[in-house]
Amino acid sequence: MARARQKARPEGHKEKTKNVLITGVTTSIGRNLVTHLANDPQVGVLLGVARGEKPYYFNDIPPERFVYRQCDILKPRELKNLFLSKTFRETDINSVVHLAFQNRPVRGENTHRLNVEGTRDLLRKCLETPCIDKFVFKSSDVVYKLLPHNPAYLDENADLNFDPTADQWVKDRVDADMICRSFMDNVHVKIVILRMTNIIGRNIEGQFNSYFDSKPVIKTMGFNPLVNLLHMKDVIQAITLALMKNVHGIYNIGGLDTAPITTFADLNGSTVLSLPEPILAPVNWLQRKLGLTDYYYSVDKERQKYTALLDISKAQRVLGYKPKGRIEFSH
Repeated sequence: MARARQKARPEGHKEKTKNVLITGVTTSIGRNLVTHLANDPQVGVLLGVARGEKPYYFNDIPPERFVYRQCDILKPRELKNLFLSKTFRETDINSVVHLAFQNRPVRGENTHRLNVEGTRDLLRKCLETPCIDKFVFKSSDVVYKLLPHNPAYLDENADLNFDPTADQWVKDRVDADMICRSFMDNVHVKIVILRMTNIIGRNIEGQFNSYFDSKPVIKTMGFNPLVNLLHMKDVIQAITLALMKNVHGIYNIGGLDTAPITTFADLNGSTVLSLPEPILAPVNWLQRKLGLTDYYYSVDKERQKYTALLDISKAQRVLGYKPKGRIEFSH
């Protein structure tokens, strides 16, 4: 009967208290999310996990609001011990935000394992744990397949990129997204996938941060597509809404600022070099070797040519999401 009453609650219903496990808590998003949720009266205790030792900046969070635990979710024993630990039981965790994902297209088997196997193992553990009823996964707009005939705005039903020649990092994103999606009909845990556009800002290890800081910014000759940039405050807003509202499903999350690549490059004071498409990959490889960029062109080959913005109307309607942050460049 208790489960039936829970299912009958309206979609906008807010939970009274959220005790939240945050993986990848030492990322920029994790740090900002902890700071925000620690001041939210609807949140009880936050349990943050990451592979390294506790960073100094978490020392300012009251210990009754935030607990840090060192854990490598790739190691089955460590993951199991986390869920069986006294810390986990005492914090009475009922929600999980999964941020432990390599945000840069760094190569290697460990990166792939973290992105895909780490997501799968964590989600399975959550589904096996009766006290957990919400799982929020931060995904990305790179999961969408970009084609010349795409509509300017892509909704959540747009085709995903299953191209076997796609960059491995894109494949990892798609695989992790699909793992979460495959369990979305689970009646015990409400799974929310947030497909976010290009996050940019200080201390963000993201593609477009690296792109606009490249020396020079290289772009595909003959193309100047529109791109949308997402402010950190809207990343935190979207995750918080996904946690608090009695919802599940997939939601596109975009920002306020949309402009052509060259406009954002000008605002950043960047020099732009337009090159023929066949030489972009080797030039980008040389830039990385010389330390002139951390950007990976292989991830954004299509995004360099075709405008594909996110339709965020579902997030606005169901979550109540409203982008507020304006992008400011400093140079």
